[in-house]
Amino acid sequence: MPADRCGVLWVSIFHLYKGSFKKKSFIGDFVKISVKLTQPENWVKKKSKYKGIIIRTKKETLKKDGSWIKFNQNNVVLLKKRTTPLGGDISGPTLCSLNRKVFLQSFSGVI
Repeated sequence: MPADRCGVLWVSIFHLYKGSFKKKSFIGDFVKISVKLTQPENWVKKKSKYKGIIIRTKKETLKKDGSWIKFNQNNVVLLKKRTTPLGGDISGPTLCSLNRKVFLQSFSGVI
């Protein structure tokens, strides 16, 4: 499910970057996605393909201070190019490890 405000309701991940035999991805990984469901009369069309970055997962993630964090659902952000989100700002919290310099203007809530 996308976390930015581009009007896409449901996506499917079909390619994981960083190796040809990679089976699972975690927070901060780049993926190739296909749009499955959009809002009516949206400028992002169904069956279109985009790059994305995973920002929230249901699987627990270990933080640097030793605590675990997990979210209620898996979320991805659709990207125009390598760093700019397709829908502008991003809703909801993200991890501090994901908050790189190139993404500083996009991520609002940081855990």
